[in-house]
Amino acid sequence: MSRIFVSTAFALTLGMTAFAPSTFASTADKLAATQAASVDLSQAITAAQTLHGLKVLEAEIEWRKKQPVYEINGVNAQNHETKLKFSGVDVSKVLETKDAGAAKPKYTARLAAAKIGIIDAIASALQHTPGKAVGVDLDDHLGVFSYDITIINANGKKAEVRVNAVDGTIKP
Repeated sequence: MSRIFVSTAFALTLGMTAFAPSTFASTADKLAATQAASVDLSQAITAAQTLHGLKVLEAEIEWRKKQPVYEINGVNAQNHETKLKFSGVDVSKVLETKDAGAAKPKYTARLAAAKIGIIDAIASALQHTPGKAVGVDLDDHLGVFSYDITIINANGKKAEVRVNAVDGTIKP
């Protein structure tokens, strides 16, 4: 009996240490990407809006092949869901564009309901929790539309800030 317990405890310990580095690497990779990028998340979203006519639903920075890459999903003027990947060093350099077809009604509903712009939501979140914004997502939480902003703070820890997309209040 004690042998089974020790084996199980050892296996669980190995399993937990296997997960820990990947979580740390993800945060470290996002931090490395923000440091290597010549534009921040808000500027990348602005580029997607102005250069590609997207109404942005979600955006994040990734570290791909030792390069910062912004992945931005939104709805274009033809009401199609569009996914863009572009360089974090030069936002005019599009790495990939994907037309995912007609936008889902839930996406257009979120965009229509949002009275606070995505850039303003990021600014509010950064005022509330200083750091570097590495991701944002316009979501529906039980009928309440909000932006979920992921921030890496000065200590290198991830924090999530939820900003109400209708009135701009910060949710705990």
